[in-house]
Amino acid sequence: MTKSAMIKELIMQLLSDESPHTVSQMKNYLIQKDFNDYSEGQFSGSIDNLLKNKKIEKVDRGVYKIANVEKSFTQERNGAFMKKCFVVSPIGDAGTDIRKNADQLYQHIIKPVCEKCGFIAQRVDEFNTSESITQEILDALNDYELVIADLTGHNPNVFFEIGYRTKSQKPIIHLKRKDEIIPFDVSAIRTFEYDLTDLDMVTATKDRLEQVIKNFKYDEIKESKKSSNNFENNMIVASLNDIQYKIDVLTEEIKKKENETIKTVIETFNAQKSEPESLETEMMKILMPELIRNPNAADALLKLSDKFK
Repeated sequence: MTKSAMIKELIMQLLSDESPHTVSQMKNYLIQKDFNDYSEGQFSGSIDNLLKNKKIEKVDRGVYKIANVEKSFTQERNGAFMKKCFVVSPIGDAGTDIRKNADQLYQHIIKPVCEKCGFIAQRVDEFNTSESITQEILDALNDYELVIADLTGHNPNVFFEIGYRTKSQKPIIHLKRKDEIIPFDVSAIRTFEYDLTDLDMVTATKDRLEQVIKNFKYDEIKESKKSSNNFENNMIVASLNDIQYKIDVLTEEIKKKENETIKTVIETFNAQKSEPESLETEMMKILMPELIRNPNAADALLKLSDKFK
């Protein structure tokens, strides 16, 4: 993260209480956060940028507060400043299949999971700025704690944005629609599948996203070497979560196969069982040994049977 980006981020944190703050209070807050390696030009430029982008408002000379349009994106939860997640996806025009897919993915999977994990999800069409939208996107890719990117449709802008995000070495999660093939260039990075037509898979995708988001490390790391290690660790975490998911799926498949095997054995055994014998046959099996041993009993039995004819 650049120094200017860090200044803006910390100022927004301070102003998230929706109270006016002086420049002096802002600088003291930066010191409290162990950030004082900046110039006056960088500080002033950051203030000007926030004003131009309507993220803050000037109350009086040297006094600022958060802009109304930004309040929803800097709310607090349980007294803690909520992190931000920038959602990268092909959006498309209103009424198109691309837009429908993007909206459903955002509203039914990404946004609720982010909120559950203490993140504010934001998509590019939710930006309120009079400045270049491109700069807003680059700032979000560089500054936000998390990025979730949907690779569905192989949108060129999406691939550019995930490439730009990668250089920041901060957490990023790739998604794609089920059964869609992604280019070789990004196939090495773990990508999670979703299927908006399958409610069970929607639930499974949300569970996996939640697990990955909670396991990422979001601590600010200033040294490039440590940052690189942190990025690699986050990628390892994502891969391990995916391996665990596949193990769970495999375990379920094994259980199904075992149940099917047991069922087949039982059915085969039942099919091989002989038909139940008649009552007469059962009686003959009991009487024959006795009649052979006692011929007189056989004569008596024959005479008895003649009476009932």
